[in-house]
Amino acid sequence: MKIAVLSGICVLTAVGGLLGYGIVAASNSQTYVSTNMTSLSRDMTIKSLTNAALAQARTIQGNLNEAFDAARITARSFEAMAKSDAIAADQRRAQFNAILLNVLKDNPQFNGTYSAWEPNALDGKDETYRNKASAGSDATGRFLPYWTRAADGKIDIQPLVEYDSHALHPNGVVKGGWYIGPQTGQGESILDPLPYIVQGKNVYLATMSVPITIDGRFAGVAGADFDLSFVQRLASEVKSGLFNGKASVTILSYKGLVVASSERPDLVGEPMERLDPSLKDLLPSIQSGKRDATESGALFRALAPITLGRTKTPWSVLIEVPADVAMAQASALDASLSSRNVQDAWLQAAVGLAVLLAGAGAMWLVSRSISQPIAAMTAAMQRLADGDLQADVPGIGRLDEIGQMASAVQIFKENGQRARRLEEEAGHNREMSEQERNRTAAAERKRSDEMMHATSSLAHGLKQVAAGDLTFSFREPFAADFEGLRSDFNAAVEQLRSAMGLVATTTAAIDSGSRELSQGANDLSKRTEQQAAALEETAAALDEITANVTNSTKRTEEARGVATRATQAADQSADVVSQAELAMARIEDSSQQISNIISVIDEIAFQTNLLALNAGVEAARAGDAGKGFAVVAQEVRELAQRAATAAREIKGLIQNSSVEVESGVKLVRNAGDALKTIGQFIVEINGHMDSIATSSREQSTGLAEVNQAVNAMDQTTQQNAAMVEQSTAASSALANEAAKLRDLVDQFQLGSASGAAQSLRHVARTMAGQAERSAPQAGARRLAATGTGPAHQQEWAEF
Repeated sequence: MKIAVLSGICVLTAVGGLLGYGIVAASNSQTYVSTNMTSLSRDMTIKSLTNAALAQARTIQGNLNEAFDAARITARSFEAMAKSDAIAADQRRAQFNAILLNVLKDNPQFNGTYSAWEPNALDGKDETYRNKASAGSDATGRFLPYWTRAADGKIDIQPLVEYDSHALHPNGVVKGGWYIGPQTGQGESILDPLPYIVQGKNVYLATMSVPITIDGRFAGVAGADFDLSFVQRLASEVKSGLFNGKASVTILSYKGLVVASSERPDLVGEPMERLDPSLKDLLPSIQSGKRDATESGALFRALAPITLGRTKTPWSVLIEVPADVAMAQASALDASLSSRNVQDAWLQAAVGLAVLLAGAGAMWLVSRSISQPIAAMTAAMQRLADGDLQADVPGIGRLDEIGQMASAVQIFKENGQRARRLEEEAGHNREMSEQERNRTAAAERKRSDEMMHATSSLAHGLKQVAAGDLTFSFREPFAADFEGLRSDFNAAVEQLRSAMGLVATTTAAIDSGSRELSQGANDLSKRTEQQAAALEETAAALDEITANVTNSTKRTEEARGVATRATQAADQSADVVSQAELAMARIEDSSQQISNIISVIDEIAFQTNLLALNAGVEAARAGDAGKGFAVVAQEVRELAQRAATAAREIKGLIQNSSVEVESGVKLVRNAGDALKTIGQFIVEINGHMDSIATSSREQSTGLAEVNQAVNAMDQTTQQNAAMVEQSTAASSALANEAAKLRDLVDQFQLGSASGAAQSLRHVARTMAGQAERSAPQAGARRLAATGTGPAHQQEWAEF
């Protein structure tokens, strides 16, 4: 009973300790994984929202800056044309209206184009144009054309209104700020959203103005209106693609007005406080053009600036998502881990209870198998000691220690019987019998002492084994009758020590492998996260490159059209010069026609100058792709100006010498040759434009395919990162379990027989320590172990 109870208590203590430790360890692991997963999800959500906000800010910025570019080119063209004497003052308004109309037609995303000039700053004829709405003038006669496009595509002109109004709209915006701002030296301007009635329809517009300066003085503005409905559509599209449509997208102006809102489109043009009172804290960040990403309570926010032209009033894109929506996956994982932790705890408890019952039962059977034969032997020896020499000795014939004890007791019994017979048969030899009996008793005492020594030694050995010392063995020989008991005990301990040595070896190998696997998983997790971040940045960059290539293709197509028209104009100019040559030839026959020919030359120079000016405007609109053509147009314009100057000089010197007439003929011929050369250059430029347009379209198609592939890789990398996190957690748990198994084995003393196991455990601990101290070298060692060379190691490190 003692053996069974004590053994049961030991098993209960071991099982209870292991069970409690397992439950606590599992709970700690679940808490650690939950905390890190929540933090990782929070960081990834903020980064994702920031990238989305930046992408939308670039899209809006690109569209609005197109309007600024068009307005800026128009303003510079007006400045050049107003300073030039090539256009008569009475033709300027018609020419400027034609340019504004063409800009509106070429840009279907514009709602309107306009220009507003200071009194008499354009042609000094404001009095003549009073109340001429068809020319873009109001009662003041100032040049104020406003070309607008209706919903059905109809284009009409009307004079601008409220250009000098300092009155405030109910949302706090100065109604005439689009004109007053540039007028007061504030440079380019974009007005916060205001409702306008355009061709009978109430629309919210973003008005972009560029100042016009002549000789350093403000002369007026040129600008374009952009219908903000596209911004509202963009906000709704972005909302539908974020968190299953549970996020909100808001575009905010410099003054904190709502430009677009996916949640409350009815609040466009209203202060952002009406949308959410807490948004007023973002106004300093909006006005400073800062990028911001925060988590405030139950809400994630990402703010990205929109830089508009050369203004100092940036707008911002604000994306918000509830924390419970953004962290839904992390919360679901936490609940799943908690559920599995409870299930594992109950399973461990059931397994521990089964082990406890099985151990207690086994110990009970073992104790009974030891105690019952000894108790029976004790009873038999007690009867023999009481003089009952007829008592049966149990265990006779057994091959274990009990059998040896039974043989010894049987000898006692037989000796007693023999002594009794001798005592009865030879009384007269009592003295000799007494001596014999004394001798026999001494021998029996000696045998009893030997048996007692063997039994006590066996008990001591069992205590050592129970204490975990498997190095104990009986080196001192027992009596000949008990030598077999010593040999069997030593053999049993040796076999147990060998088994525990193998367990220790296996434990060390598992521990080493699990630690290396855990370290490798950690390295792979870090690299996978870096790759995911790099792919996200690459995807964003490709989106921007694709948009730029598409825009470049469009500009190239426009430049090709301009080059074609310029070629036609150059051909016409060549024909005119040919006619001028014929006219100059006739000058040699009749000097009276020289004045008329000079007038024809002046007209040709004027038309050439006008064509060159228009070509320069179109080349400026083409951007970088039209720089070469702009140089050619400038050369043509300068050549036309020189021709006009020469014609005026000829007119003054015509009466002095006929030689000057011949010189004029040569100059006209040279002008014709130059125009032919220019025409050839323009044809060659047109061919280059065709090649550039074809290449741009191919680049746009290729970049779109690359963009789709990178987005697919980005999604796959995000999934791989999640799988690596799960693998890392599993490897860490395996390493912890191996460490616990090693600690259990270390409780046994295995001696020299377990030297290999101790060596392996030492190597495992050394490898684990090195892996923890130099994580980057672990990947290189594993590559070396698989037989890859330095080049493969370098490629793996770069990956």
